[in-house]
Amino acid sequence: MPEPTAPVSAARRPARVPAAPDTHAIVIGASMAGLLAARVLCDHFARVTLVERDALPDGVQARKGVPQGRHLHVLHTKGEEILNGWFPGLSADLVASGATRLDIPGDLLWFHLGGYNVRFQSGLTTLAMSRPLLETHVYRRVLRLPNLVCRPRHEAITLATNPDRSRVTGVIVRRVPADGCTELLEADLVVDASGRGSRSPAWLELLGYRRPTESTVTIGFGYTTRLYRQDAASLPQAKAIFIQPTPPQQKRVGALFPIEEGRWIVTLGGYRDHHAPADEQGFLAHARALCAPDLHRVLERAEPVSDFIVHGFPSNLRRHYERMRDFPERYLVVGDAMCSFNPIYAQGMTVSAWEAEALDGMLRQRATTPAKAATRAYFTAAARMIDKSWRIAAGEDFRYAGVAGSKALGTDIINWYVGRVHKATHRDPAISAAFIKVLMSLEAPTSLFKPGTALTVLKGARA
Repeated sequence: MPEPTAPVSAARRPARVPAAPDTHAIVIGASMAGLLAARVLCDHFARVTLVERDALPDGVQARKGVPQGRHLHVLHTKGEEILNGWFPGLSADLVASGATRLDIPGDLLWFHLGGYNVRFQSGLTTLAMSRPLLETHVYRRVLRLPNLVCRPRHEAITLATNPDRSRVTGVIVRRVPADGCTELLEADLVVDASGRGSRSPAWLELLGYRRPTESTVTIGFGYTTRLYRQDAASLPQAKAIFIQPTPPQQKRVGALFPIEEGRWIVTLGGYRDHHAPADEQGFLAHARALCAPDLHRVLERAEPVSDFIVHGFPSNLRRHYERMRDFPERYLVVGDAMCSFNPIYAQGMTVSAWEAEALDGMLRQRATTPAKAATRAYFTAAARMIDKSWRIAAGEDFRYAGVAGSKALGTDIINWYVGRVHKATHRDPAISAAFIKVLMSLEAPTSLFKPGTALTVLKGARA
């Protein structure tokens, strides 16, 4: 089997387009989506301003504006490839800072849909690290861009427009905490990367536009995280553990991954009334109740090095900007402000990277494309990318009792088939590799329905 290797950019980015003189773009929010959008915009505008409520920390630490930042995060292989394209050498620097490269499934004890994934070295890898470590390396690179200015401790309070409100012309901001003063920042393009709590729907409504329609799948997911000191003797045959519930009734999930400074990050959670308690006995009891015993065995002897951190995620939420018939020019939305997924599937950062590529593609065509058409083209391209991950997150969540929302036609049939794919990964390395490529966003979900794959899966189901 091939040895794990660091991903490289799958496609070389075209040469930088010379920025028009005196052009200015604004990004609202220094989320991962916002940082990537700012990186893209710096190739197309003379000046870029990043407006962020938080003070960006000097060192590797979580910040208030990223409430889920202290929990387990996974950057898919495709996302890592894209980030290396925008920030050459990023992966190598992360490894030098303590990130661990994991082969999936070779380095992972992975229990899903009633069995363990077959163990083998696939050469398909991901970096295990804390979210603050990744974010710090990215924003340090972004802040070094010569045409970027960051405005920390500032928040956007409303949009500025031309008289007929057909075009956004800037953002009105104020300091955090508020001091009674506001400031108009004029811009040729404004990008909202302010996250799930985005004010874009309300701002659009105030300007006389309709709010975007929304798709919601209510899951009531909640999780608790704690850090432990790594102990190789407790996990001699693997580097990480991931235990998923077996639907429809089992709803508890648990994961252990290595992060920098010789620590394990352990996240336990579940759907609806199966959240993990934030106390020693309750946390261990939740681990004991998982579908497989491996994580509980490690935690019984592990040394904690942090307090418990709790976070809740009520629903998958998608705002369909691509369906809006009327939308102001020179205004775009990216990241969780457009779509946020169940964190168990670890899709958010990779989807944001895809959206950054869509933004870059749109800006490369702006000289020959009318503004309204360019906006529509961006949202259409972003929607196609979101569709791939939404089908996985929303579709898989409907396996569990109590999940509510509008179920796409054919979801039950697809889930039946993908359930058989899960079963096949317990014994067949080829099917496992095909499945992992989909999870890592390297292949579309439709690749699992290729004739050869489908024949193997269905033969196994009959057996």
